[in-house]
Amino acid sequence: MKKIKAIQLAALTVFTLIVSSCSLDINRDPNNPTQVSSAQLLTAAQLDIANSLGSGPPGLSNPAGVFVHQVTQRSENDGYGITGSGNFAVTQAWTNLYRAIQNLNIIEEQGTANNQFSYVGIAQILRALAFSYMVDVWGDIPFSEASTSTKVQFPKFDKGQDIYPQLFTMIDEGIANLAKTSSANPTTDDLFYGGNVVTWRKFAKTLKLKLYNQVRLVQNVSAPVNALIAENDFIGPTQSFSLRYGSTASPDNRHPAFREDYNITTSGRDNYISPYFHEILSGTNTFFSTNPLSGIQDPRIPYYYFNQLSNARPNAQNPVEYRNGNFLSIYFSSQGPNQGFDQSFSSTIVGLYYAGGRYDDGNGVGTTGVNGASASGNGLQRILPYYNLLFIRAELAQAGITQEDPKKLFQDAVTAAFNEVNAAAAIGGAPAIPAAAITTYVNAVTGKYEAADATGKLELIMTEKWIANFGFALESYNDVRRTGFPRLYDPNADTIPFTSVSRAFPVSFPYPLAEELNLNSNAPAQRVIATAKVFWQP
Repeated sequence: MKKIKAIQLAALTVFTLIVSSCSLDINRDPNNPTQVSSAQLLTAAQLDIANSLGSGPPGLSNPAGVFVHQVTQRSENDGYGITGSGNFAVTQAWTNLYRAIQNLNIIEEQGTANNQFSYVGIAQILRALAFSYMVDVWGDIPFSEASTSTKVQFPKFDKGQDIYPQLFTMIDEGIANLAKTSSANPTTDDLFYGGNVVTWRKFAKTLKLKLYNQVRLVQNVSAPVNALIAENDFIGPTQSFSLRYGSTASPDNRHPAFREDYNITTSGRDNYISPYFHEILSGTNTFFSTNPLSGIQDPRIPYYYFNQLSNARPNAQNPVEYRNGNFLSIYFSSQGPNQGFDQSFSSTIVGLYYAGGRYDDGNGVGTTGVNGASASGNGLQRILPYYNLLFIRAELAQAGITQEDPKKLFQDAVTAAFNEVNAAAAIGGAPAIPAAAITTYVNAVTGKYEAADATGKLELIMTEKWIANFGFALESYNDVRRTGFPRLYDPNADTIPFTSVSRAFPVSFPYPLAEELNLNSNAPAQRVIATAKVFWQP
């Protein structure tokens, strides 16, 4: 993977202003050109996609992280209370993803006219990616009337099951365009792969495999999946589809989650680490029934999150709701007496992996807590990393769709996830997880895998994938709705008297009210998110 820092915020602002005003039917003025270069449009679209899918406040992984219990918030995401009117991720991601799609549409049109086929192919692949996640989250969305550079004021909503087949065609067209001789090729304007069309082709085929796996429970995908496996033209260990943020504070191009949780000058921290997630990783279960990884301590803990408290500073600033050693957090959907106390200077927060925050060396931090100067913030937004390819192949093999060895793929996937943490450690100046510790962990989870029945084996695959995808909860949100795993925390079934939830787990996201339903006369009624499943859900 070619790691490229995100462009400076000032440059992004210029791109956004240009792109937002770009339309093919406005008057041409030599002093105000109406055509923006494909390079500028590509960078802007890629940033919009990464930010909209990722874990920062504008990203869909922000609420999804709460729903799959990687993090906990005191927001409307708590207790599954998400709506289409007040949730920033819902409203902003919808707007930004369609802005990215419109920019990609323009790239395709002007790239085709100018024989810039590398740009055209990349734009088609990115558009398929963006549309796929929008269908995964919202189900029916504007597609056919949102797939050209000509804007439709009131686009109709297409059925998700009608959109997905067209995404495979879109990807294949992108692959074909990548193979053509191009008059111009991306370089640093491509924040994912630096214009490497071979890696883009491999990513496109990896994306196809992911999408076939996504729909495997509602259609027979054996033939196309096995054809892709036989071709074996996927991304490799250094070709994960990820975007590296920068480390500049002014203008701020750091990871959105870092900016949110390491800067408390204007507000408290957004994310607490879920106690449930913490106990899965630590191999314990003090307040819930069954931990599939019971007795196994995960060596990734000090890379995943940072304890502000330490043995040298053990006292929290306020009464505590959940504490395990120096780990301090709050419960999901709690009505406890201590759930609302400010713990900005005491709570455990996101760490080196994924947000570019602090590695937990056990020393904690002073009474004023961490701040933006505590770490670099140059985290990596992982969207389709190499380890997910291996987890997908392990799932397909476990389901009997391929003839590959699911245990070997499971082991390789877990090992690849550890390698990704060690790569982050090297960049962040933290010690690597020793090889012996990785081997011990992989052997322990393999032992549980070997002892499990078919359902238990699938649960372990999806649980390890959930752990590996810390920081990209949107993928885990898809997985839990599709397979039922990882098994989620249920506040109505724990041992805590003051945790309970009255709302059902949201099986889809609400449409943004002001941005779409109130403006688009062709929009449907608001989704009932407790029951309105996406087409691929069983």
